[in-house]
Amino acid sequence: MSIDTRKEHQAMSDLDHGISRRDLLLGAGAVASAVMAGSAFAAPETGMPVGAQKMEHHYSHAQANKKHKALAAAANECTAKGEACISHCLETFLTGDTTMAECANAVQQMLPVCAAMSQLSMYDSKHLPALAQACVGVCEDCEKECRAHEEHQPECRECADACAALIKEAKKIAA
Repeated sequence: MSIDTRKEHQAMSDLDHGISRRDLLLGAGAVASAVMAGSAFAAPETGMPVGAQKMEHHYSHAQANKKHKALAAAANECTAKGEACISHCLETFLTGDTTMAECANAVQQMLPVCAAMSQLSMYDSKHLPALAQACVGVCEDCEKECRAHEEHQPECRECADACAALIKEAKKIAA
């Protein structure tokens, strides 16, 4: 009998008798190994995995992101109001009106500073006081430009108010 014929004969024999003894023993061994491995990693008194039991006792309550919560909220609000203001400025530009160009320029400078303030305040960064000082200056410029349009443009008024609120918070920690 050729090798191919023997393989066919063995395959047919396996089909006739269902699963082979070899496959059955291999499967039983795998199941037994999995059961034994699971019990080896369980703590005897709780049945919980050993690593999970240790983590439960060493859970840390994050404090850094709560220390400057008001500052982060003010920076996020300033960013949101600034995005609305810049959107309005762009709409006026499309009509050919450039009277809000200085406002748009100030808002564009304010946006990345506020994003950085939000992030560094959440991390309680050691660089936060220096950034807060710079943020005060950038937001004062933005507030001034937005106040020039606040009577006619609600987006500018809201942006100016948000800048004023952030200035107040940033001054509390500015270097």
